Amino acid sequence: MSDRVPAGENATAMDTTSTKPGFSRVLMAVSDARQAGQVAEMARRVGASEVRVLHLNLREVMHGRRFPIETDDEAAYVVEAAVFELRMAGIGASGVVGHALLGKAAEAIVADATAWGADLIVVGAPHRNEVATRLFGSVSLSVLQRAQCPVLIAPPAASEYKAPVPEEQYAGVRS
Repeated sequence: MSDRVPAGENATAMDTTSTKPGFSRVLMAVSDARQAGQVAEMARRVGASEVRVLHLNLREVMHGRRFPIETDDEAAYVVEAAVFELRMAGIGASGVVGHALLGKAAEAIVADATAWGADLIVVGAPHRNEVATRLFGSVSLSVLQRAQCPVLIAPPAASEYKAPVPEEQYAGVRS
């Protein structure tokens, strides 16, 4: 088949630059309400048509009893903030607070994504430094290894990134 069009006939051009790949169902795992704006921006960038916000209220086991790390109200606020930002951006969103034991967050995220039928999972970048991540692991990397769908590890928000401070600063010196 040739791309050429016989003389006198109109060719219809296919514009591939305006179509961007989109994911219909995106699961976004959020750990903090401060991520709400970043969540909305990431959803817009990936072309999400429907987003499910998941926040895990982690529980710690001590002496055979489970203790939540945060209150139910704090956990609900994280989800509500992210859902609000997504809806303000014109993206259909719902949210849920899940529960998982400390150290089992990755399994809970992957299980929720599978049960919901997510096309993409978005998680935050590891919070530990590189050495600690290699020694103790990371939820983000564990989700990446276990997930059956693509996983996007979002970069830290600009407010989380701390630029290196110069060791010496000279006052009154012009360059």
